[in-house]
Amino acid sequence: MKYNTVHVKPSGTSTKENRTWKVSYNKTSAMAQTDRVKTKTVPHALGFYHYPETMSDKKALKALLRCMIKRHEQEIADLRASKDALSTLLLDSRL
Repeated sequence: MKYNTVHVKPSGTSTKENRTWKVSYNKTSAMAQTDRVKTKTVPHALGFYHYPETMSDKKALKALLRCMIKRHEQEIADLRASKDALSTLLLDSRL
């Protein structure tokens, strides 16, 4: 099985106020003579996905973006819980 890779990362020109992302693809080389062992692959929240070349680029990108968004949402929820715990501690400590 041959695999392609899609990467999503912040643009080098991004600012805090204007966050932009760039998408790039690494395609299986036509010169590649050997296949990799067939393995189930999944998108990674750090912004890459090694997907089978039989999958469309669009489908792979959508899967990767969903994975990244889910991870961002989890990080936000974790930060809110931490902030709430700190706020509770502040109120309970009677400073």
